Amino acid sequence: MIKFDTMKTQILAFILLITSFTIAFAQEESTPKKDFVFYSFIVNSIPDGCNIPMIGFVNMANGNHKSADIGFINYVKKDFTGAQVSFINTVGGNCNGAQIGFINTVAKNNHGPQVGFINTTMKEFSGAQIGFVNTTFKKATNIQVGFVNTCADSLKGAQIGFVNTSLKKTNAPQVGFINTATRLKGFQLGFINLADTIESGFPIGFLSIVKKGGYHAIELSVSEMYPFNLSYKIGISKLYTSFVFSYNPANEKHVAFGAGLGSLLPIGKKISFNPEFLSQTLFFDDFEQISSFTANIGYSLNSHLTLFAGPSVVWQYGLHDPEDLNKPFFAFVKEQLSNKGNLISGARFSVRYKF
Repeated sequence: MIKFDTMKTQILAFILLITSFTIAFAQEESTPKKDFVFYSFIVNSIPDGCNIPMIGFVNMANGNHKSADIGFINYVKKDFTGAQVSFINTVGGNCNGAQIGFINTVAKNNHGPQVGFINTTMKEFSGAQIGFVNTTFKKATNIQVGFVNTCADSLKGAQIGFVNTSLKKTNAPQVGFINTATRLKGFQLGFINLADTIESGFPIGFLSIVKKGGYHAIELSVSEMYPFNLSYKIGISKLYTSFVFSYNPANEKHVAFGAGLGSLLPIGKKISFNPEFLSQTLFFDDFEQISSFTANIGYSLNSHLTLFAGPSVVWQYGLHDPEDLNKPFFAFVKEQLSNKGNLISGARFSVRYKF
């Protein structure tokens, strides 16, 4: 029992020694009084150039620091080299290392990964940002993977997330639901792609809007299924999205809406090849779906007006007997494939105005 009490007394004395005498002045007499080391494993504070690791609840380096900081809050006033692992990591100067935490912030240039919920670099960045919200305010040569990725300057690397934004030149792929770039030199893959200018590369998505160098056109056409089709085409000439409204008064289900993809491939000064894929749905009464592919040949009358014509193949199907499906406006061949649907071959003729 005496031995146990002696050990207990020694442990208490050690704890009192750590918590009571936590100020250690620098060995040189010329060091200012403010340059001290405060190390309690709860709150740690070290002066400029003191490169010892800090492990505690709050870790503060009052200048440059090269080491590892592990705790709940890590703060380096100036430049940092090493690794910060904490809930909140902050570097007031340049960072050459890694930040892993919930909120990671670098006030100047950053070279290294940031992994957390919110990652922010105020100036240039090279490395990787992986989190929910990733932001770089200057030039970035990095990959951003998160829900919202933003580069306020030029971007080289990649953005992968739900919303990707690059406010200047983008020489990188953007993959997400909504992609926005000012000057695009890479490619965009998403549901909605927005670009001010296409320098090279192309957007791929359901809706791609390009302000300069984009493709915008209205088309009036006659198809094998409908005598009246009005469509709006938007994107770039290499790959555009087409939204179509169709009408056939002879059918009980006379209205159809659809969307598809197309491409304009020049094969001469005035002649172009224009493949298009289109899917249309009839929403009234019984469900019916029409999927078609057309191989159009276009002839440009001028820079705005083009005539198109070409053969088409249509797959028509619904929930009931194929005999109950809409009759085509005209058809070269119509074959019923068991109870699956109808295979129809026809043609399309259109006039398109590009603006």
